[in-house]
Amino acid sequence: MRITSSIEYATRLMVTLAAEHGKAPVPAERLAETDNVPADYVSQILVKLRRAGLVTSHLGSSGGYSLSRTPCKITIEQVVRAVDGAVFEEVCERYDDGAKDCRHQGQCAISPVWTRLGEIVTRYFESVTLAAILEQKAGSCGASPAWLEKLAPGK
Repeated sequence: MRITSSIEYATRLMVTLAAEHGKAPVPAERLAETDNVPADYVSQILVKLRRAGLVTSHLGSSGGYSLSRTPCKITIEQVVRAVDGAVFEEVCERYDDGAKDCRHQGQCAISPVWTRLGEIVTRYFESVTLAAILEQKAGSCGASPAWLEKLAPGK
């Protein structure tokens, strides 16, 4: 699985909105500035997040965006699905609907590996909420916070 720029940026925007939960709506321009994401890209991502029911848009001079529910009720899995449509694309899914024919059908021993990996990644993303991310202090890039070690122990 690749973490696309859409996933990265959407997650950053959602964490910022989670930090502002219960306060005034956050204008898209401020989100772009705060999270260092191009304004046009922020607008595209916010449309996807709104359509998925994760954010609410507020019109008017004091308008902007806010989470549609509390940070503890929104998972990274929901954010990923909103912007990319799927958490994990299995190789075998590329051959659905007869569009292409996999030469390995019927004797594939690898397919179950990809299926299991997809289940693990999805379950992990389902377990990480915006609230859990907010509880951690920003640290050095790549350092595992305590909550992450509980979910997926490191080496």
